[in-house]
Amino acid sequence: MTKTAAPILVLIVAGLAVFAPSIFVTSVDHVSRLASHFMSLFRPVGPTTDETTADEPATDGKFVTCGSAVKLTHTESGGKYFLNSANQNLGSGSGQQIVTLIPNRGKHQSLWLIREAHDTPQCLPGEPIKCGQQIRLTHLATNKNLHTHLIRSPLSRQQEVSGFGEGGEGDRGDNWTVVCGSGQKYLERDAKFRLQHVDTKRFLSATEQVKFTEQNCGGNCPILHHLEVAARSSPDRNTDFKIDLGVHLSK
Repeated sequence: MTKTAAPILVLIVAGLAVFAPSIFVTSVDHVSRLASHFMSLFRPVGPTTDETTADEPATDGKFVTCGSAVKLTHTESGGKYFLNSANQNLGSGSGQQIVTLIPNRGKHQSLWLIREAHDTPQCLPGEPIKCGQQIRLTHLATNKNLHTHLIRSPLSRQQEVSGFGEGGEGDRGDNWTVVCGSGQKYLERDAKFRLQHVDTKRFLSATEQVKFTEQNCGGNCPILHHLEVAARSSPDRNTDFKIDLGVHLSK
């Protein structure tokens, strides 16, 4: 990240704190922590410019870009639920960090940093994400990566999705391919897309029909009324997501 990136980022997030505090920024201290997360999860790179290459579009604001901290909304549930994680572990399966969908757009725990996939060349902050590109999503509050593996999920018995890694570094199980709609070359804000796991070929999914209740999770369940997030073998309406809210970087 360039020398000027940190103060610029703080200004961006601070501006959102002033004009849209209900979205995700809850305090000045959180602004500082958010900026620190951005800086720590990117390796140093050379300075970037406003110029674009012949095969790269001008960043006119409609594209989702590398280095952005975003919220993923689930379309099957009417856009009411957001991909979320917290510093809590699954009580079964892998025992790794819980990943669910929550019906609260204001939680900063729903912010995910878009990064290059594990063991792939670094994507530059502000660079548009291409359809078919492999990425990682790192949970800003805990530095765990969105992950799946060959373990069954607790409710639907599909493939478990969890948060994995330390300090944003995990393994190939954190890699996801961006699958866009027909005719798209780049991932666009507020456009449906899917995430397909590189190793297992499963799709990130959820449905309002599978949620944590007192019956299946207990009266003191910390994820009561959250939707289960799993990875399923075939794409359908349950695997559609959108990105809109967040801190969007551009060159």
